[in-house]
Amino acid sequence: MNRCKRLAAVCLLLLTVLAAVPIRSMAVQTLRVGVCPDAPPYQFEDDNGRLTGMHIDFLNNIGYLKGYTMDYVSFRRVSDAVTALEKGEVDVVLGALPGDVQNNERVQFTNPLYTSSVCMVVPKDKAGENMGRVGDDSRFHVAFELGTVAFSHLSQFRMSQNKVVGSQRQLYDVLLNGGVDAVVCIRDSMLYMLESEGLREDFAVLQEGIADLEHMLLVRSADRTLREILDDAIVSLRTSSFYGQTVNQWMVDLDLQDMQGRMRVLAYGALLILAVAGVIIVNGRYLNKRLRELVDEQTLELNQKVRQLELAGNLRNRLVEHSPGGNMLVRRDGAILLINPGARAMAGLQEESPQPENVQTMPVFGAIWEKAQPYFQRSMEAPELIVLADGGRDKHTYRYQCHMTNTREEMVLLVEDVTWEERRKQEIFEERKNQTLNRIIAGVAHEIKNPLMSIRTFASLITAQGDDPEFQTAFREYVPKEVDRISRMIETLINYARPPREHKAVIRVSELVRDCMSLAFLSSKKNIPVECDVPEDVSVYANGDQLRQALVNLLINAIEAVETKMNTPGADGGEPLFVRVSGYREENRFVLEIYDCGSGMSEEDILQCTDPFFTTKKSGVGMGLALSKQYVRENDGQLEIESVLGRYTKMRMILKEETGYETQRVDH
Repeated sequence: MNRCKRLAAVCLLLLTVLAAVPIRSMAVQTLRVGVCPDAPPYQFEDDNGRLTGMHIDFLNNIGYLKGYTMDYVSFRRVSDAVTALEKGEVDVVLGALPGDVQNNERVQFTNPLYTSSVCMVVPKDKAGENMGRVGDDSRFHVAFELGTVAFSHLSQFRMSQNKVVGSQRQLYDVLLNGGVDAVVCIRDSMLYMLESEGLREDFAVLQEGIADLEHMLLVRSADRTLREILDDAIVSLRTSSFYGQTVNQWMVDLDLQDMQGRMRVLAYGALLILAVAGVIIVNGRYLNKRLRELVDEQTLELNQKVRQLELAGNLRNRLVEHSPGGNMLVRRDGAILLINPGARAMAGLQEESPQPENVQTMPVFGAIWEKAQPYFQRSMEAPELIVLADGGRDKHTYRYQCHMTNTREEMVLLVEDVTWEERRKQEIFEERKNQTLNRIIAGVAHEIKNPLMSIRTFASLITAQGDDPEFQTAFREYVPKEVDRISRMIETLINYARPPREHKAVIRVSELVRDCMSLAFLSSKKNIPVECDVPEDVSVYANGDQLRQALVNLLINAIEAVETKMNTPGADGGEPLFVRVSGYREENRFVLEIYDCGSGMSEEDILQCTDPFFTTKKSGVGMGLALSKQYVRENDGQLEIESVLGRYTKMRMILKEETGYETQRVDH
């Protein structure tokens, strides 16, 4: 009986232990993880070529908790890993920074794995030259990694030249080779590499806390389940003891080492003081004076440390005060904490006038604040434009952006007056449009000759055959058609040439496409086949003049690309060359696609083709695609470009479909 009781107790104890042990999922999955191994101690290759680092340890722990096997794939650049993620070649990108991805809706970040800070590191022999202090007139060369610090931060240090590199490892090599005077770097990474090579004492850290960087995982936007799993795992990881142990293992806390060394020195000093206590009593005055001097030195050193902390804490305020344009630090309720002279001037305030209490009462900034309400929970991914009247007939265009700070209730509002820039864009666009009009008018003139010849022929025969019934029938049939044909061409040309109107209306897309195609193909010097497949029942709410000019620009670019390929011997490979305009619905959006099998573009050209003044044409001004993109964005749309050099180009205007309104003609 006792034996049975002992056996039952053992079984009960075993069940209790098993119940307390977390059971991993039996269905183990493999996650393909893209890694750029140039950021020690976060992620790098050891002497044996194996991936290691703090981020690797974090992700392995997440895999253990969530039942994943990690398959790491190395990439030379973070951008290469992001491209692989978009193509489905990897499932996750490890250690990505917010600056690595701009305006890419195909991918999204998880919760941050770790937050690091940006600082300036210089050789100690240059640290005494006031390097990096705001307001200093010296000029020096600085290197930094793209995506880790904003150019607006760097502009405050009066540098004569910037050098941009692709990773923290490259930044370390540039610093050691003496190619620059200083580097703006991720503090933990640079100190880890210097400490590993025994070079820490040769360099000094300046301007700590320039910015905070969040290291995150990057997943495809469509992988919502995976992101939720990773977000939950990261939250659990950061609250676990494993997280703190791993951070302590990899991070080189040199400040703590220095403090420990000083504490040892102070401890030895205290022992020495106790040992010579008898001598102090005998020589009280002398030793008391010496002790006061020692205390004063320690106090001075402590005050210097406090001052450094104050400077680091006020760096954000200095950046606001000395940044170009109108900048201010505000709370969510609109209360102004700090405002720079540029913002005062933009709002028409005198320098001696008191600081306004709330941004909502300020000229210019009040209207911008109201429009920026949706971004109070997150930083804006890209600047936006707003047009405001100045009290008279003139209007000013402002570019604004909101950035959240580390303090949850505070944000930085950046505003620039870009009126001249926008006017110059419009002037250049008008020049481009005039060039296009000259080409179109030549085509219209050629097309008008044929109906005019028909009308002239009938007019010359009226006297001789005016009473002939067959002649009268032919006259009634052909002459009105030719007159209508001339009228339509002239009306379409006038609609394109007139300045864009500011009001919006509900527009039938099929009519807009037909008008634009008739204009664009009149300017073609070759007989290019064209296909059109646009639904008749689709309408959008937009500025018809802006969409018309944007669409004509895209069509003319497609025609010119095909003409270029036609004029290149052997470039077409015997394949038919054509332009196709098609449209299809995608959720609540309508996609209007212009396809041409012309000369195409390289990847570098695709990235730059919508930048103002960028062009590959000898006679181009580089504003057609830039303003087309702007017009589409101003009508709540997007412009996407896909191209392969030498094969084809696809331009997609993604517009919001409008329902429930009476459709108006585009030429009203």
